Amino acid sequence: MSISERTLTERIHRFLTSFAVRGVEPGRWEAYCAQRALQALKDRDIAAGETFIDYAKMPPDRRSSSTLPDFSPHDPSPMLTQLVQELEQIRLANR
Repeated sequence: MSISERTLTERIHRFLTSFAVRGVEPGRWEAYCAQRALQALKDRDIAAGETFIDYAKMPPDRRSSSTLPDFSPHDPSPMLTQLVQELEQIRLANR
C-alpha cells in the first residue's frame, strides 16, 4: 500500500530536518536521493518518492551502483538549503 502525498512530504521534511538538527550537509548519496524524491513528489509519483527517500536512508555499506545506476559520486551535490527551498516550493504549489 502506497503512502499519501502528505506523508511523503512529511517524510522528506523530517529527513532534511535531521541534517539541519545535526548541523551537517547531506552526503552526495543522500542529497541525490532526496532530490529524486522531491522530483517524484513534484510529479506526484508518490511510490517513486517513497522509494527514493528509503534509498536516501540506506546505510553506506548497502549502497550500490545497481540500486541507483545513474548516481555519480563525482557530480555536484545540492546543498541542504537548496533541498529545503525546493520542498517549500512544492508545498506552495500543491496547496
